[in-house]
Amino acid sequence: MPDTEAGTSYFGVQDPEHAAADLDRFREAGLDAVLHTFSERDRAFYRETMADIVAASRDRGLTTYVNPWAVGGVFGGEEFSRFVAHNSDSRQVLSTGERVPAACFNDPAFREFVRGWTEDAAGLGADVLFWDEPHWHDVHWYEDGYPDDVWCCRCDHCREKYRERYDEPMPATETERVSRFREDSMLDFLDEMMALADAEGAENAVCLMPTQSADHGPRDWAQMAESDHIDVLATDPYWAAFTEDADPGEYVARFGEELVEVADDHGLRSQLWIQGFGLSGESAADDVRTATRTALDCGADSVFVWGYDGCRTISEIACEEPMAVWNAYLDELP
Repeated sequence: MPDTEAGTSYFGVQDPEHAAADLDRFREAGLDAVLHTFSERDRAFYRETMADIVAASRDRGLTTYVNPWAVGGVFGGEEFSRFVAHNSDSRQVLSTGERVPAACFNDPAFREFVRGWTEDAAGLGADVLFWDEPHWHDVHWYEDGYPDDVWCCRCDHCREKYRERYDEPMPATETERVSRFREDSMLDFLDEMMALADAEGAENAVCLMPTQSADHGPRDWAQMAESDHIDVLATDPYWAAFTEDADPGEYVARFGEELVEVADDHGLRSQLWIQGFGLSGESAADDVRTATRTALDCGADSVFVWGYDGCRTISEIACEEPMAVWNAYLDELP
């Protein structure tokens, strides 16, 4: 499959010389794409540095993706959000009334902030802006003690928009109408940002989690694929992160086949992500081989791993044998 794009995520390095050495070995290993994380901290303190690293990637013939790493607490990533810390009124509100540490997609100040991030990210010279795991805050990821049916967001902005749309107060219970409103709110947010990225000269990729929950965007992926501004539709079927005791091949195939079908139906490129973090046990490397082969067999246009070197530099999520996992991924690429 010579036309399949192969890449990795890359993070935690703000030294262009160090990054250049890593980029060289990625290229030597046969990769032709890389995703650079661009957090709020990177934007505040390392913008020119990140532009240099993106330029170094493109100089080596790597298609370069940039993502909003944990920006606002509503995209995937191991980072904190300064925006959330400084803008308490922009935070999401649980159905039980408490504010949570994540910005609301319907909050005007947050939308303005992400418009600025989008312009700066495209200004780095990125080929693609990668909208990674957009999600409403799920309090159960972080702490116990909340009802199973608690949800976000019932802030004033969400309640006002809901009333304007349906001519009724937003209920505290998540009805099907509320679920659709949450899906549509996220789609509207992403479409606004992708239109801006498009105008700035960057393509757009959206990675939806394989949960088919309104917490994580549209349950029907075709809704996302219908945007005028999306170029790549992605998902990340991380078998050891989102499920328990899942067979890697079956899990990747289940969501990979659906993704490729939806992308093909809408004239988009398809992208599948392979888990390369948090893996332990004797089967870890073989599981990665199986998942990578399965993604390729699904016919995905692009295959990436999260992340480089088995995430060995992030101790909290590093694989038990990180380089074995990394090499297993590389070994299966065409």
